[in-house]
Amino acid sequence: MNSIMILLVVFGGLIFVLGCFYLVNSWQQYHQWKFATLLVLVSLAVTVYGVINLPYWHKNSSAQTSSQTSAKSSSSGTSSNSISGYSNNPALSSSTANMTQEQKEAAVLKQLQSSYSKFGSVAFDSGSKTFQIDPSSGDEADSLKYLAQNPTQASSMGWSSLTDSLDKTSTQVSKLLGSDYSISLMNPNDTSQVMYTTKNGIKTYDIADQ
Repeated sequence: MNSIMILLVVFGGLIFVLGCFYLVNSWQQYHQWKFATLLVLVSLAVTVYGVINLPYWHKNSSAQTSSQTSAKSSSSGTSSNSISGYSNNPALSSSTANMTQEQKEAAVLKQLQSSYSKFGSVAFDSGSKTFQIDPSSGDEADSLKYLAQNPTQASSMGWSSLTDSLDKTSTQVSKLLGSDYSISLMNPNDTSQVMYTTKNGIKTYDIADQ
């Protein structure tokens, strides 16, 4: 097949060149152009067809397609197995001086819910005095589900940037409510299980350490 295309290009090109000379000569001497023009057009079409079907172009096309596919796969793999994290810890308001403890808890919960709205939902367990972040409906859910099943990949997925942010938020909560309050990041695969807990800005549980 490849040799046929090469022959088409070679002979088509030769006939095209000769046809051009024949056309010029026919017009100058006999003022006839129809057959010569047809010969030129046919030879040009054959040459173009042969050039387009040369293996060189098919290899380039295949290489470009393969490159684009690899790039998409790489991009997809990166997005599904990385945690951009909530790198900026929320600035919690300190205007709770004249509130009761329950009012303070409600105020802090409201602020956390607003700050982590894109990350997931936040609830407060009064029994354990823990603010529980459920990321199952957030942007990071897929990545955290993967991490929960593959905790050894934590360092390569940017886990520390997220946990550092939670530690900083925990420190703020302790200043507003006292030292008995914790923040837990729940497992999106099973919200009854914890992936990370921090109290007074210090981790007390980390799935990556298990």
